[in-house]
Formats: sequence, structure tokens, C-alpha cells
Amino acid sequence: MQTETPSQELHHEIFGSILDRVELSPYLLLPAYDYQTALKQAAKMMNNRGFDMNDQGDLQASEQKRALVYVKRTYRYFFDWLFPFVKDQLEGLLALDSLNKDVYQHSLQAIIQVETILNHLLFKTIVLEDPRHLFLLASSGKYPTVFHGYQGHLFDVPVEWQQTACSMLKMGYLIKSIEEESQDINDYAQLGHSLENEHQSLDDLFNYAWENPRHIPESESAQLAFVKISAFFHKLKESINVDSENKGFVFDSGDGVRVNIVDIKARLKSPESMVTKLGKDLEGEAYDIRDILAITFILKEKDDTLKLFHALQKKGVILQENTHSQSITQTLFDSPESMVEAVRRLMFSLSQSAWHEEGCAESTVFANAKTFYEALSMNAEKNQHSSLGHRKFQCKISYSVPIHRDAKTHKIMVPGTSIYARRNDIDKITQEHTLGVELRISDEESWRTSEQKGDSHHKAYKFRQLISVMNRIFKNVFNMPKDSVGQLKKDQSILFS
Repeated sequence: MQTETPSQELHHEIFGSILDRVELSPYLLLPAYDYQTALKQAAKMMNNRGFDMNDQGDLQASEQKRALVYVKRTYRYFFDWLFPFVKDQLEGLLALDSLNKDVYQHSLQAIIQVETILNHLLFKTIVLEDPRHLFLLASSGKYPTVFHGYQGHLFDVPVEWQQTACSMLKMGYLIKSIEEESQDINDYAQLGHSLENEHQSLDDLFNYAWENPRHIPESESAQLAFVKISAFFHKLKESINVDSENKGFVFDSGDGVRVNIVDIKARLKSPESMVTKLGKDLEGEAYDIRDILAITFILKEKDDTLKLFHALQKKGVILQENTHSQSITQTLFDSPESMVEAVRRLMFSLSQSAWHEEGCAESTVFANAKTFYEALSMNAEKNQHSSLGHRKFQCKISYSVPIHRDAKTHKIMVPGTSIYARRNDIDKITQEHTLGVELRISDEESWRTSEQKGDSHHKAYKFRQLISVMNRIFKNVFNMPKDSVGQLKKDQSILFS
């Protein structure tokens, strides 16, 4: 039997992102020369990752069950979200006969190869039998004897299985990080799962009956998120009415300022989108996800943009103290001159709010437009996540929300329940929470041409995000080079023309 000396471990790469390691070779498996020893060591590894062991050094049965949830979610992310979306667009791109044709073909073949391994009966049986097996499979490149003795055989792990298990561990790490790095973010992920189980689209939540829901989420985490979002929509809808012709909405500030709105879109970032956001960036952290809820106001006229933003401030939907200053950006206007009318309408609405209407000199209007444009456009350039192809005004806020609990039972008072309706008559404990909201304003034409066409189409942008994730997760198999992205964007412009 060959052994490795501790000095050899000095060369082990101990720094860097787990997602950028070609192989995972944990030192705790150094003494594992057979399956039973390796299994015990893998239990220690999982214990270091937040799973509880019993006195015999094994994972508790309940913890094995919890860990298997992450394995199953990894399969679900791959087969219900990542692979179908990427394959579908790759097939569309292949049909264009582009300069990137070989890149697209190799990418498609790589996905099929990974799917074949993940669906292999024995591979799937092994990883679903015991979550510790993923650590053994992923480490088998450096420690080839970790499965010796499994079911009485000297089982040698194929290199393709080792690489695929490594990819599964990386994705499982991302999924688990939503829970372990930010319990607040996990609340929204749990709500997303709850709504998806109801077959409720997470992209169409403005019209959802938040104050009279069909189902109350079972878990307390999902209930917390539900109450926060319900409170936000309650506040927002206090000032929104259907217009007289029933063709849109009107936002009424209550002091004479009214803004016509064609449509209001609201989406909750899905658990899958959270994982994608974490996976595409080297330093992605769960607590950096500040656009859990995205609200988009589509206006009849883009010159009402600043007027609506100010009206939202007056009604308390946006407050200065809970707005992330550097997140206030705009890509809707191309120059100070193009922003003049929007500033003029803002100045007029300000005078309306003060109960006097007075005109302003053109020089004053233009000076203000220049100041607005330079400040907002500069922010857009600094914000690496702002897509300049999208024509919009946007900001991110931390919306403050009270969470009421019954003082006796400590249960959350959820809108749509009898106890919530009686909340003012019940002894309660109240805590303040925040909801991360990304607020976007655009006009109908700009939204259609920027969000629904070309390489800034939502599906095109999402594809590039997922490709970035795949380049990292499946590093040994999948690779779409950076120098192919330019041609990819040209091809997407054709695909979504």
C-alpha cells in the first residue's frame, strides 16, 4: 500500500475560489485507504460544513436527509433550469451558421456528455444513496482507493465521474450558500419554492393577491418573506388606480401630480436565478443580492420618468435614507438635451406639490438637466452590473417593513389570516425588517426595443449569465472562450431581432 507523506500536502492549493479549482482534493481524505475510512472522513468534512454528527462519528440520519435535499436541488437546477435553457438557445445559434459554429457545437456536445453521466444509473444511485459519496467521487482523482470496499468490490471511479461529481459539489455549494451565508436571502428562496409549487409564475406578481392569498406558506422563512413583499405591495397600491379607460394605471401622489402607466411588472428573483447570480461572479456573496423583488413601471411617455420617481418618494415607497445612492442610474436618455423635458415636468410637479405653479427659465431647466444627466450617467458607467443596452431609469432600495408576531405564540401574523385582520387588538411583538427592491422605470417603446430585441433581450442576457456559470462549474468539459462573446452578441442580435 502506497502512502503519501505530509510534505506532499504542502503543494496542495489552499487559497482561491472553490469554483475555480479543477479538482477538489481535501486533506481530510489523506488517511483514507478504503471505503469505510473514507466515509468516516467525509462525515468529518460535512461536519465542518454545518452538518451534525452523532457520537459514533457518523452523520445523523436527519442530516443525511437534509444533505440529500441539496443533491436533489442540484439535479433540479441542472435538468429543469440550466441545461434546457442553454441547449435551446445553442440550437438556435447553431442554425445561424455563424463564425462561432464550432464553439456552439462543442458546447452542446459537452452538455449532452454531462447529462449522460448524471443520468447513468450507477452514478445516480451512488450520489443519491449517501451525500458523502459526492466528496469521495470528487476526490478520487487524488485518492483512488476511497471506494475500495464499496459493496465488497474494488471499485475504481472513472475520471469523467470524478469531474462530474466535482461539478455537482460546486453547484451544491452555491445552492447551500443561499441558506448559510444569508438567512434573509434564504427566506425569499423558500418563498420562491412555495409559489412555484402553487404553479404561480415568479415573473407576474403585481397582480397576485398578497392580502388574500390562495395559500399561506408553511415554513416560517417563507412566511417572513411573504409578509415583507405583501407590505410593499400594499404601500405601492395605495397610490395606484386603474385608468378611466381600463388600459393601464395612474399613479396619484395625492397632491395633484398624476402619472400615466401602461403596465407594471413585478418579479421575485427565483432560487435558480439567485444561484446563477452567485455562480457567474468570482466574488459573489448571497448577502449582495439586493434585487430580490424587481418592479418595473412602463410609462406612456419617458419624459414622465423623473416625475414618477419623485411621486414614489412623496408617497413613501422610496426614501432617501434607504436608497443606495450609487444604484440610481439611467440609460434612458442619451444627452442632457434629451432630458430637458423630463426635468421640466419634474420641476412643474414640484411646484404643484407646493400648491403654486410657476414657470422656469430655459437656462435653469437645461442647467438642471445637465446636472441630472451627468450624475446619473456617471453612476451607470461605474455600475458594472448595469446593462447599457437596456433603456431604463433604475435604483435599488432597502424597503423597511414591520413584522408582527403574536406575543403569546410568537407566530408571524400573515396577511390573509384572521389573526392578521385582528392585529391591532392583539398583544404583539413587532420587529423591523428590510426588503431589497430594484425599481425600474422605462417607456413602452424603449422597453420593447431594449428588453425584447437584440443582444440585450432578457433571454440573451440570461444565456450569457448561464454560460459564465457553466464555464466555472464544468471547467474540465465546457468552455466558451471569452474571445467568442463578441460574435455571440452579434448572433444573439440576429436570433432576437
